Amino acid sequence: MTGVYEQLKADLDYLQWPRAAECFPALADEAKEAGWTHVEYLGKVVAEQAAATQNRRLAARLRYARFPFRRTITDFDFSFQPSIDKKLVEDLATLRFIEERRPIVWLGQPGCGKTHLAVALAILAVEAGYRGYFTTGADMVRQLLLAQRDGNLLHKLRTYTAPTVLVIDDVGLLPVGAEGAGLFFNVINARYENGHPTLATTNRGLPAWGEVFGDAVVASAILDRLMHRAVVFNIKGPSWRMREHQALAEAVKA
Repeated sequence: MTGVYEQLKADLDYLQWPRAAECFPALADEAKEAGWTHVEYLGKVVAEQAAATQNRRLAARLRYARFPFRRTITDFDFSFQPSIDKKLVEDLATLRFIEERRPIVWLGQPGCGKTHLAVALAILAVEAGYRGYFTTGADMVRQLLLAQRDGNLLHKLRTYTAPTVLVIDDVGLLPVGAEGAGLFFNVINARYENGHPTLATTNRGLPAWGEVFGDAVVASAILDRLMHRAVVFNIKGPSWRMREHQALAEAVKA
């Protein structure tokens, strides 16, 4: 029997099923004690390998996505931001917005939870098997300008157009020149045409986007595509970071 185990382990290693190779001897002992059939035993071994493969692929997708942190919807304190519709956020967490090809836009001052919610939804999408990617508006434009200079623009554009869900954080935090505005439009337009939802956060009012992009016409074209059928959150609440700062200041005074 030892020879059979060794052959099975070698075969599983050859098939690149490391988890199955690792667990099948212990599962064989458990099968004897529990009286499993051969099919039940095989099913347990395959399930272990399937779970390991899923976890490995998820870890790879999360690394690729470059999220700045891990957040969940349940982590979010809706009582602190009552202007946010909790039921709407929970509906978005079903990921129906991906099938419906709906962008999501968060408007609000820095620190009000925009990025938390955008990243939490994108992580849910990645966990469900979709490809996701995170960038800031300024970094995306900078990377595209560098790629254009190096003659690598088409390849770099796919970084932002290929993922099913793209988070563009802090749009308008830094001004974008005319050349950068055109590149930003290319990303939004391509995602609009292929039906991949974009999740954008901004602390600038939409009427100010003409100033942000340095061209009212281009800004209008970006908004036309980004806002079509979009879910929009206009967060009126205060900053989380300011709350923490005030709490710390009060604790020091006490």
